[in-house]
Amino acid sequence: MRSAEQPRDDRRRERGRRSPFSAVVPAVVFAIGYGVAVLVWVIVGDPLPGGRWLAVHLFTLGVLTNVVLAFSIHFGQTVTRAPDQGWRWQPAILNVGVVLVLAGIPTGIAPATASGATITTAVVFDSYLRLRRMRRQAVGARFAWVARVYERAHGAFIHGAALGLLLGIGVLTGPWYGAGRIAHLHINVLGWAGLTLLATLVFFGPTMLRTRIEGGADDVAAPALRYGATALTVAVLLLLGTGVGGVAATGLRIAAAVGLGVYAWAVTVVCLPVARVAARAKRSATRPPVLALCAWFVVAGWADVVVIATGELRMLDAIGLAALVGVLGQAIATALTYVAPALRGTGNIQRGQLIDRMARGATPRTIAYNIGAVAVVAAAVGGADLASAGALLAAAGWLLVIVTLATQVATALWPLDRRGREPA
Repeated sequence: MRSAEQPRDDRRRERGRRSPFSAVVPAVVFAIGYGVAVLVWVIVGDPLPGGRWLAVHLFTLGVLTNVVLAFSIHFGQTVTRAPDQGWRWQPAILNVGVVLVLAGIPTGIAPATASGATITTAVVFDSYLRLRRMRRQAVGARFAWVARVYERAHGAFIHGAALGLLLGIGVLTGPWYGAGRIAHLHINVLGWAGLTLLATLVFFGPTMLRTRIEGGADDVAAPALRYGATALTVAVLLLLGTGVGGVAATGLRIAAAVGLGVYAWAVTVVCLPVARVAARAKRSATRPPVLALCAWFVVAGWADVVVIATGELRMLDAIGLAALVGVLGQAIATALTYVAPALRGTGNIQRGQLIDRMARGATPRTIAYNIGAVAVVAAAVGGADLASAGALLAAAGWLLVIVTLATQVATALWPLDRRGREPA
């Protein structure tokens, strides 16, 4: 009798164990909701309110901000060995601010925009203080420097939000509007999201691959990201200064390209060791997309340097799509693929089966996704020169991206049998 009851007791104990990623669930739910809205805006297009601007900011402000904040606190606690920081009320307050900004800009309601930006920035600043406190209290933690990079990323968001507010309420106009928009794009995509991703990739990339970090990779990454973050800050200030116009603007732009070159070097220093361990890792659901996003990040980083240095600013839309779809979108999907078994599985058997299920077809899904991403970026590079062919190419690319993501979500959410077996 006792032996018959033992497996049932084991299953109950396994269900009772709290997933290490349970604290990020509210932010993930919000991010998925915004992600669905992004896909709707991409499919329907300009007829919807806000058009292309809203589609981009649903992703950057809705998806990215929720994911970056939640995982920064989670991994900040991990690398500094700090106790639970009680990340409970922040997701709800954050998304009040996000919704106000997303509603305020398209409708031109300045008070909504200003109050939303203030709320969102306040939550990010609270997270910054938490990370700073964790890092200062950490003793002997090997990866405590990661929390410092997260702090720099939070600082980038705060400055980017201030720029975005000035753009949104019409303070920056004329040539200063264009300069402010380019600076806003760089500080948010490369600073807020990019620095967070790079610092996380150093230690969590090999973890997702279920392998060990390459020897010395963190010793090289720590100073590289410190220099890269500083160079990015300088580059953003120089890009903002190009609003002055004339010969001075050309000099400032070329100097900004040098700073962005230091950032691109830091991206390369971080991504290459992760790509090498991924190439040697065993088959898994995360191995193909980690390889792909590392390649995208290096290429996009150096392409941005070339675009800024040469003044071909019309190409920035293509660079932005490469960063958002090829790097950040793929990184978020990969991270959620890794944590899905821990969040969904109610026992080791179910988690193992879900890991195996998601590993099946991972390579074809990744190939399809990246073909779609290449098509979207190529259509943006061609621009008006491609005419209707460009529109078809972009539509085909987005279709591949959307179908691939939908397949991945369906794979993760397909029901698991309570007894540990997948339904037929």
